[in-house]
Amino acid sequence: MKSGVGRLLSWPLAFAILFIVIPPLLFHSHPSSLWAVSDYETLGLGNALNMAYRLADGRMYPAFGMSDHPGVPFYLMNWLALALSGYPVAYPGAGFFNAVIDHIGSYYVISIWLAALAGAAGVYIFVRAALSLVPVAVIAIGLLLWLTSTPATLLMFTSPSIESFAMLINGLFFQALVRLAHDRDHSVNVAVVSACVSALAYLNKLSYINVSLALAATGILSLVFRRAGWALGMWRSVLFTVISLAILLAVGYFLIGWNEFLAAVRFHKNIVFSSGLYGKGNEYVVSPADVWRAFAQIPRDGSYAMLIALGFGGILSVGGLFTARRGAEHLPVALICIGAGIASLLSAAFVLKHYEAHYTAGVSATLPACAAGIYLLAKSWGYRPRIAGAAVTIAAIWLMAYQAVPSLISQSAARTQTSQMAEADFEDINRQRADDKRGVAFLYKTPFSWYGEGFAIHTAGAPRLADDYVGSRPNLFSSSGPGLANRNVGFYVIDKNYFRTVESIKASPNLGLIDEPAVRFEDGDRIVELRTSFLLRRGKVSEQESR
Repeated sequence: MKSGVGRLLSWPLAFAILFIVIPPLLFHSHPSSLWAVSDYETLGLGNALNMAYRLADGRMYPAFGMSDHPGVPFYLMNWLALALSGYPVAYPGAGFFNAVIDHIGSYYVISIWLAALAGAAGVYIFVRAALSLVPVAVIAIGLLLWLTSTPATLLMFTSPSIESFAMLINGLFFQALVRLAHDRDHSVNVAVVSACVSALAYLNKLSYINVSLALAATGILSLVFRRAGWALGMWRSVLFTVISLAILLAVGYFLIGWNEFLAAVRFHKNIVFSSGLYGKGNEYVVSPADVWRAFAQIPRDGSYAMLIALGFGGILSVGGLFTARRGAEHLPVALICIGAGIASLLSAAFVLKHYEAHYTAGVSATLPACAAGIYLLAKSWGYRPRIAGAAVTIAAIWLMAYQAVPSLISQSAARTQTSQMAEADFEDINRQRADDKRGVAFLYKTPFSWYGEGFAIHTAGAPRLADDYVGSRPNLFSSSGPGLANRNVGFYVIDKNYFRTVESIKASPNLGLIDEPAVRFEDGDRIVELRTSFLLRRGKVSEQESR
């Protein structure tokens, strides 16, 4: 029996501690504003505010932040970050929103630590499940593949998002898979655990349904290979399905909100049966052109996790099936290989369908289980790791890291630079409007708090929060926020990431992109180029303003 010190210094804990410090250190070396990164930051703030106002008012305000992916773990993490920053529940009256914004830096740092903690928990669970199967060196290789095979892996921790839970979900998946593979008696407990992990994966994001499908397929194959019989097979399949659906429906009704849950299901239907990003393409299910573009983009992004997942996934799935035919003593290894292979293959396939670089963080999290599976498969067929094989693996990891680390640093530095330039731009905006008291509307997705606040308010869905926002933002406000129709807008701040030239601004049918009513360039308007944005100054002054 291990001593207390031995347990404290165990491999799972050691790997988890090594990881948990990486995202905060990376962020502190390249700090950035919450408003200057991605939509996830403002979406997360909206999630946190939604829960704070739900708790305060005792009402199920619509949680728009969970009406698509749905990102339930992300929603809860956002609220926990807000609670730890000192604002768990919205207090009565006005002022709560301004208090939160005054402490937004603390909230952001806490959310990064919580995302790192979620990743470390996934590492701990995976290592603990794998230690009884493979050497520590194989575990280390698997985790290095996860970290180096795409820059998105670590970027999704310094910019907390739904993908921050990829390793946690895959760690739970591997633990459930190992139990399932060794479950000769087809116990109820194993079926229940598998169903819970399956439901959690879907509640994080549709593309994580690869976990659900892999567990379901492995469970069915276990019943078939072990000759469980039709009655037991049907009972276990029904149990898995019913528990998964029960969890989804309960969370959908009591946490997400029924209308938002149904909206998420419809959204997922469009994604599955239509091509393109978010199912907005013109072709059925998948566009071959989109898939070819994804493959072409992989080396540019350094997203080698996609290629590794497809290769390892195919080898494990086929190799596992052949291994299962060798006899009952080989079934645990065969089922682990099949489950890990299916999960990896499907994860990569889903991302290929509508590729974006940050989605590959979900694919890279399947690679530690693949590494364990490849070792078990080779060992079961009598192959032993050799120095040459280890050297090739280490060289491949080094080469991926050689591309991933500079890309990671570059993107992190760009966030810092954007934050600094936005501060300078804001000073220029104030100088431009010194002689004009009309309002300034910040359009999607300008890197200023004045835009992000409105996006968060919309996501929060709480009426008194919206009223608080309108009353406290008379001159500077978001195009996504409430009350825009009643504003006298003289200036629009336009994001350079979407409109890179003056000509593109003049030609655009809607400078707000996702906002209505549409904002267009008009005769007499003047455009001033800033560092991160363009400032459009309306040429006409209203009669009320001229008086």
